[in-house]
Amino acid sequence: MRMEDFSALIAPDALFLALGAALLLLPGLVAMGAMCVALLTAASLRKSSRVFADKLAKQITEFGVLVLGAWLLIVSARWGLWIGEIWPVSEIQQAFYHLFFDIPGQTALVATLLSLLFVRTWRRKKRSSTGHFVLGGAACLAWMTALMLFIQGGLFLVQAETPPARMDISSTMMFLSVPTVWLVWAQALFLGMALAGGLGLLYLVIRRSREDYGRDYYGWAARACALRALSSGIVQVFWAGALYLSLSINQAWADLAIQEVSQWIRAALAALPGSPAFPAMLAYLAISLTAWLSLLPLVRSQNPMRLKGLMLVHVLFMFIAVVLLIMVVSELF
Repeated sequence: MRMEDFSALIAPDALFLALGAALLLLPGLVAMGAMCVALLTAASLRKSSRVFADKLAKQITEFGVLVLGAWLLIVSARWGLWIGEIWPVSEIQQAFYHLFFDIPGQTALVATLLSLLFVRTWRRKKRSSTGHFVLGGAACLAWMTALMLFIQGGLFLVQAETPPARMDISSTMMFLSVPTVWLVWAQALFLGMALAGGLGLLYLVIRRSREDYGRDYYGWAARACALRALSSGIVQVFWAGALYLSLSINQAWADLAIQEVSQWIRAALAALPGSPAFPAMLAYLAISLTAWLSLLPLVRSQNPMRLKGLMLVHVLFMFIAVVLLIMVVSELF
């Protein structure tokens, strides 16, 4: 990496913009990811460790709702500062804020209500049941739909010369045929689950003094969260790489599909280093690798709750990785 590339990577304007976007977007992704992690935990571990899995699903669901509440406060506060002319935003950001009062925001409201019902069912009946899976599946589906609508609306706003006052579903549905949209959606989905698993480790540390389920449970739960964060983190990096590849090669997907593998690999190797997002992408991959390595001792440890420092290090590196990823996406779009 050349010195001028490094200087551009840490430029205050780009860095502060990415930090602000991360603080606004991450809580929403964590809330969505927590619902998916809770459902997967209760469903996939129902036979082998049902009691522990149900307790962890309950705690992760409550964690997701708490983060969701904090996210809504952050979004509302930022919106109030804009409306009060205290902290102005750009025209594209203003149009994006309108999505919260449009179809994407309405879908997110439905997902929020379903998430609250999901939490209440865990508090009333601590064992998993058909009702849990129905509500959890509906909440996850609503969150995934809201995520897709926000992505579609955001891309439409970026590309439209004059953004419309209301979101037009027929206009945005055309993005469903664009593979890049699905890459963004898949990467954001697995990123949310990775963040929920990583931050869930810290939540377990906080809740242990109030909900003492025993040393065996918390050791199992910490390893389960670390493994979920590790697996989802690896998957989301692969999706991020595919997104970077698709946006860096200036060829249509149809043209790439008819080429031989060796041809588009050569095109990729020639185009990727020349991309303006290449320095940020390299840094993102390096930081993501560091975040993975910090999880391995937690997965292997018999008493992972003692490794609180590693939990904090992992969350810190994941936050830095997300900031770098936002810088990559902003350069590519």
